[in-house]
Amino acid sequence: MRLDNTRTSGQARSRRGLALLIASGAALGSLLLGTVPAQANDTTKEVSSDGQTITFATSDSSRDVSGIVTFVVNADGNWSITGTGHNSNLLVRTFHWTCDLTWDAAEVTHATGKKAAPGKKTRTISSAAYDPDIQADFTDIADHGRADCDIVIG
Repeated sequence: MRLDNTRTSGQARSRRGLALLIASGAALGSLLLGTVPAQANDTTKEVSSDGQTITFATSDSSRDVSGIVTFVVNADGNWSITGTGHNSNLLVRTFHWTCDLTWDAAEVTHATGKKAAPGKKTRTISSAAYDPDIQADFTDIADHGRADCDIVIG
């Protein structure tokens, strides 16, 4: 028998070490799976002929759910997001869209609520509201603003 100052047997220490290793591996695995980047495509930007509306459009996919989204901002500060989500899985997946609008040093983020998409089905989701920052800086957004929209699962 080996003497040490922990007053536990080598077998007990081995089980505790194995449990710690398994827990660490599970935590690291869930962290890595949670940070898998979505497969985003480039976002197009189109300013209307009257200059009062900007439309950003893109597609995205994450964890076998894919879709297209349109993010519209208006000179009066109103915005809307309309997106679809097609679930390629057999089980239900919940998704929502998040859009980050940036210009100069400013950034605003808007999102839809969550929606469940049954397996092998497509669902549409939308959201709209008013943002005073968009109204105040609409000219700058039209000139050099960018949007990044992502589908978020869960």
